[in-house]
Amino acid sequence: MNALVFHRLPVAPDEGLPQAFSCVVGGEGYDFALYAVLDDTGDDPPGTLYDLAPPAAVTVPVSPPGYLVLRVAHRGPDGPRVVFLRKLVPEPELVHHAGRLAIRLLEAKLARGNLNGRGHYGSSIVVGVAQRWA
Repeated sequence: MNALVFHRLPVAPDEGLPQAFSCVVGGEGYDFALYAVLDDTGDDPPGTLYDLAPPAAVTVPVSPPGYLVLRVAHRGPDGPRVVFLRKLVPEPELVHHAGRLAIRLLEAKLARGNLNGRGHYGSSIVVGVAQRWA
């Protein structure tokens, strides 16, 4: 069995969330949409960073402050068809399957200023995608 080769999706954190973009993976066209759901951010300043990764090495389970939602639609001859719609938190070892694609969320650190807004506040979102079969 061949190892999956993941490529970074062109998420532009400084453009803010929600965000949508298209790209070709394995010769097929896909439309990606990404948005965030966070607990109450109140009056936090724009530079406040929220790390959506589950806390490591804790004895009492603690929920992350929110999650991302990723929607993937395959562009086929009959029009777009949703192949993936799921809540995600960064778990680099967890591979999600979406038709011919494999998806991993490696990092999700969101700045308050990038929620429904543009700017360089330090957000970092890394999503990997691979072709599962030809």
